[in-house]
Amino acid sequence: MTSLEIAIRANDTATAIALLHAGRDVNGRNSDGFTMLMVAAGLGHREMVSILLAAGADVLTMEPRMGTGVLHKAAQSGNADLVELLLDQGAIVDQQSARLGNTPLMDAVLHKHDAVVALLLARGARADITNHWHQTALQLARRYGLDAIACRIEARLQALADATEASPLLAAVRDGDTNAVRRLVAAGADIEERTPVNGSVDDDYTPLGLAAQKGHVGIVELLLVAGADPRRRVGLMEGTPGHEAAYAGHADVIRALTRDRGPASPHQLDIDAQGAYNGFSALHDAIWRGRLEAARALIEAGARRDLATHAGLTPKELARLYGYDAIARLLEDGGD
Repeated sequence: MTSLEIAIRANDTATAIALLHAGRDVNGRNSDGFTMLMVAAGLGHREMVSILLAAGADVLTMEPRMGTGVLHKAAQSGNADLVELLLDQGAIVDQQSARLGNTPLMDAVLHKHDAVVALLLARGARADITNHWHQTALQLARRYGLDAIACRIEARLQALADATEASPLLAAVRDGDTNAVRRLVAAGADIEERTPVNGSVDDDYTPLGLAAQKGHVGIVELLLVAGADPRRRVGLMEGTPGHEAAYAGHADVIRALTRDRGPASPHQLDIDAQGAYNGFSALHDAIWRGRLEAARALIEAGARRDLATHAGLTPKELARLYGYDAIARLLEDGGD
């Protein structure tokens, strides 16, 4: 055990600070593969965790045996303030451990820490994720007779279900009811509200993103005229409405999103935006799904054909990889 780990386990902040100033590796690991941040988090030492973070400790690293992270250790400790600190520093709320598939929420349930469960739920932790035994956090709470925690999770799930039904605008967009959307927008509905994250395919969508996904071109036009911002990222993949339209093959929606509206529209779609997950542009998405007309609409609108995905593939290379010869020819011809 290093002197830094001894100081951390003793919660001796003065010694830990002195050792860090002397050059001790803040991201060094012990014999179990734990970083010093994991050790401090597991013990619930919030101030020590804060010191390590300030010294550059990596909040996202995982240990090699079970594949758990710092947030898992904090959840097990029961210190809700510490959990909140780590979330504020970029810890992933729903990170699953490699060997068990447990999320920090599941660990908080298993360790019977109601305050941590409440905090994680408030910060957006999903209660419907299953571990490698196909158990959700709610099922774990029920299995071990943790009635108060189970009730808390059930209340959160019900609140999310209620929120899904609570927005007349989003419901009208989902149903393709253009007249209702027009009335609601005129009445001052929030055109940038978002769907809740509750495990559905429509998680975290704006009305514009949802309309683009569903192919409701009239509603897309209406929302754009009302000032909806097509640059906003939507969905868990964090694409743009352009990605959504391309993926679904809605060429008419792509044309609506990319039309030059002049000063009447303050926002323009970033046609070449690349997704955070795989580096796909909207054009990549259209090609991946074999959407010839959507690809044509994007090319005609000026989409770049030289962008590479995180796997290093340009649109043409992706088309060739999947055998979409007509799209590959379109890319070579420039959309003519």
